[in-house]
Amino acid sequence: SRRLAASAAAAPSPMGGDAAAALGASFGVSLAVVSMIKQPANFETWLRYHRDSLGVTRFYLRVEDTPSLEALLSSPRWAGLVEAEFHSRGERDYFEQMDRQSGHIASVIPRARAAGLTHLLHIDDDELVYCAAGLPPLFRLLSAAGVERPNVHMQNVEALLPAPDCDNPFAAVRSFRHFPTQYCSYTNGKSFGVLAAAGLRSHGPHHFRSAATCGGGGAGSLDLPAGVAVVLHYESATYAKWRTKYLELARRHGDAPEVLSRVPFAFYRQSLSSARKLLHAEAEVRLRTPAAAERMRAAEEGAVRLWSKWKVEPEGLPPPPPPGETPLVLPQGITRLSPGGVTASPGRAAPDG
Repeated sequence: SRRLAASAAAAPSPMGGDAAAALGASFGVSLAVVSMIKQPANFETWLRYHRDSLGVTRFYLRVEDTPSLEALLSSPRWAGLVEAEFHSRGERDYFEQMDRQSGHIASVIPRARAAGLTHLLHIDDDELVYCAAGLPPLFRLLSAAGVERPNVHMQNVEALLPAPDCDNPFAAVRSFRHFPTQYCSYTNGKSFGVLAAAGLRSHGPHHFRSAATCGGGGAGSLDLPAGVAVVLHYESATYAKWRTKYLELARRHGDAPEVLSRVPFAFYRQSLSSARKLLHAEAEVRLRTPAAAERMRAAEEGAVRLWSKWKVEPEGLPPPPPPGETPLVLPQGITRLSPGGVTASPGRAAPDG
């Protein structure tokens, strides 16, 4: 592995992030993000959004199997904000990911403290933090949390694509599931950790604990109202990303029934089953078995149907409110909203990860 350190003397951001960071500083808040990423899509969109719209002043990244990101992260516009460690992992493993995340967060906490940061946000490369009422309510609550509530927790909602061929979901999505029983993936949100809390550590991927709150429960948590901040989760938000992810998982875990029994989400189980069909069809194509092409076509069409059923918004929804206006909450479990500040990378519409 190798580390790319943030440069000590970075030019001020030309894209507006300084204003959000200065607003945070007026509340005594200085934000950092910690994340483990692998072959992300539209990654500069993700970086820019959290810098400009949330005021993040440092990104601590564990980058797996994506050496192509080094050029972006070492460029003048990001070198002063990003500390990245590059690792070569090979195959994806569903059950080992959280251990690597926890190890990465543990290594970052003392570095973030030493850099004078006050709060550490753990999110993934397919998530944005959305503040419907703007940043002051968030900064006010972060400042008020104190060391006795080291886990400042947000709910999450789940993205629905406007069309299957969407290039940049961060910029295009306006519909989000808000009933957790309908989610494809996790339902238990993400958190900011209060760095001043002694013994701060991650408690799984969704929470933080401190030496004083290690017993768990809600006593050490401040739950942010959805109107203050929520996590927008763009899980498997393009068919290509879904296909790559689940083919890797299917290759790693095979047909073992004990694996499916341990996976908690119906969407994940169905996706693994669909990916195994794709792998079997690809094997037949390589062996040139009779009807191999037809089986490959059927497997691919079945995979597209499965992904679209879970990931594409229904027709006939009312238009979303413009950026800065109150989200529209629909009774069928969908919220329509327009996160401000989400723009594609300059001159680039396709995924940039």
